[in-house]
Amino acid sequence: MYCIKCGVELKDSEEKCPLCGTVVFHPDMKRPDGEKPYPAESRRPAETASRSGMLFITSIMFLVPFVLSLLCDWKVNGTLVWSGYAAGALALVYIIVVLPMWFRHATPVIFVAADFVAIGLYLLYIDFAVNGHWFLSFAFPVTGGAMLIACAAVTLLHYLRKGHLFVYAGTLIAIGGFAVLVEFLINITFHVSDTLVWSLYPLACSLIFGVTLIVIACCPKMREGLRRKFFI
Repeated sequence: MYCIKCGVELKDSEEKCPLCGTVVFHPDMKRPDGEKPYPAESRRPAETASRSGMLFITSIMFLVPFVLSLLCDWKVNGTLVWSGYAAGALALVYIIVVLPMWFRHATPVIFVAADFVAIGLYLLYIDFAVNGHWFLSFAFPVTGGAMLIACAAVTLLHYLRKGHLFVYAGTLIAIGGFAVLVEFLINITFHVSDTLVWSLYPLACSLIFGVTLIVIACCPKMREGLRRKFFI
């Protein structure tokens, strides 16, 4: 064994170099046990938040203002005047945002349909509350049409492995036609105009982009060139 500083040969019993006083160290020799200058680090296992617990707390956060708004409205006015709108909006947000989180492997089509059903029920309540008489002639067909387009797009994208460009193109064209339907129903229900005014513009744009996507989907070389150029 040799000193790591001056290189003089040492005996195994030496604790310090007799020449330079350097403490003897050998990697194969066991060091004597002694008190460490600082306590050993104690690592606590990382605490993971419970998914169900977080969702339960979130549900309570929605439930409290839901109930309070109804109670306050009933206490002040003796009936439900404004609280139905607030409570309905809270329930709608909960159904759209929080409810799907309770299911780990849920089919998205079911929740998309449930969202539009909830929106339709909320609009139905508003129609009854204000005596508008516009639900059947306007809100119902608009909500139903939007639900059909969204459910069809989500279903095709979820179950089809190929042909997504055709799905996107069909969805864009359907949205353009849906805009025409919305303006037509507005004119019938609220007597705004006798002709189509603004809906032709989104229809034209959707047709242009939809046809463009169909052309790209039908041309593999063009699709590959765009993928390399734009990294998509």
